[in-house]
Amino acid sequence: MLCEEKGRLLDAYVTATDHQAEAVKSLSAAAAQDNRTAFKEALAHAEDARQDAEQARLALHQHSETHGC
Repeated sequence: MLCEEKGRLLDAYVTATDHQAEAVKSLSAAAAQDNRTAFKEALAHAEDARQDAEQARLALHQHSETHGC
């Protein structure tokens, strides 16, 4: 059974990875447009989303390690 905090962190991680997937999809679309500016913006957005997902993953992992759940 998940503790309440782990459930919250897991939900945050799922949301962050969903945002990352959407950002990568947008990056792919921008690459197909052959528009450097749009690609650079999409790349920056995808990198921000990747970092957010990584932070969410680390928070979940750290909670599991310290809380033992």
